[in-house]
Amino acid sequence: MKTFNRIKVSNNFYLDEFVDPHTYFTETDNGLHLVDPNLFTIAQLLRDYYGKGIRINSWWWYYEKNKLELTEEEMVKRIEKSTTISKWSGIRTSRCSIGASRSAHKLIHSGKGQAIDPKGDQKKFFNIVKTNAEEFYNLGLRRLEDISITPGWLHMDTLERNTQPNSIRVVDRKECTETIRW
Repeated sequence: MKTFNRIKVSNNFYLDEFVDPHTYFTETDNGLHLVDPNLFTIAQLLRDYYGKGIRINSWWWYYEKNKLELTEEEMVKRIEKSTTISKWSGIRTSRCSIGASRSAHKLIHSGKGQAIDPKGDQKKFFNIVKTNAEEFYNLGLRRLEDISITPGWLHMDTLERNTQPNSIRVVDRKECTETIRW
């Protein structure tokens, strides 16, 4: 198997945390062109305020452990079959069967994935965003999912869908549950 290096996209995040392994192994730029770059700065700002590590996708560690024993194809199959390895918490390509058909994670809106699901204490993450809403908005954050439907993560996206200037929408599966204004 060809070995791959991690690509740093901010002070504390790497590209593999935003893309799935198939994309990372097959795209010439490892999928960098498929991610809204605002997500890198949004994730970094959340991490800076949180004060400790935040995980998005975690498949890289499986790759590191098994890269000498598995082919790229075998690696991707095992990671995609796993229910414990995060691989769809950033962009979601056509290989992904989870999530809504019009999800901001999918590449259908701008040709780029526009959402991340940082793992951790969703209440703390939500409060960080709410307290610093204008700063997150200025980086491109437009929507959050209501924490009542995201146990263990906070959905954050840059998709301009039913948004208003100077506000961040909080949505559940059917409607806007809150609008954060400053």
